[in-house]
Amino acid sequence: MDVEVRRIRESELEEAVKLSRTVLIDVWKRHVGDYCPRKALEEMLRWEHTLENYSRVLRDPYAFCFVAVAGVKIVGIAMGRIWGESGLAFLSWIGVHPDHQRKGVGTKLMREVLEHCKSRGCHKVTLYTMPVLRPAVNFYLKLGFIPEAYLRRHWWGADFIVMSKWLT
Repeated sequence: MDVEVRRIRESELEEAVKLSRTVLIDVWKRHVGDYCPRKALEEMLRWEHTLENYSRVLRDPYAFCFVAVAGVKIVGIAMGRIWGESGLAFLSWIGVHPDHQRKGVGTKLMREVLEHCKSRGCHKVTLYTMPVLRPAVNFYLKLGFIPEAYLRRHWWGADFIVMSKWLT
């Protein structure tokens, strides 16, 4: 499968939000459902994975959003923010459509994110994930991220792992 990874275009925001919501709901059903209350999912759908939020990302000069496109369809997305000139970047979301997972799409997205952050002077990229998201944890480990902190009962009573990768 030929996949192009590039910056998102404004005309693609609605499609990107739809993809993100599909991925989030799928991950929730397969991995998180018994780990967090349903209200947590509803909150994420109401505040994070919305056209308004994605539009804000496009307007933020420190934010980034990359999409993976197969043909004319967005099959993956990665977004985050570089914290000014601090050298720290935060990956807030990466998701690949369930039909395209385990085909290298996430790796291509993450390579673009890491290269972008490095080109902007970042020395570190950090992210949060849940220990129940074993495929995600293994994916990050494979890419050289290491667990840096364990946040017990962090959000909605769920544990989180802070994982980071140093770029220098």
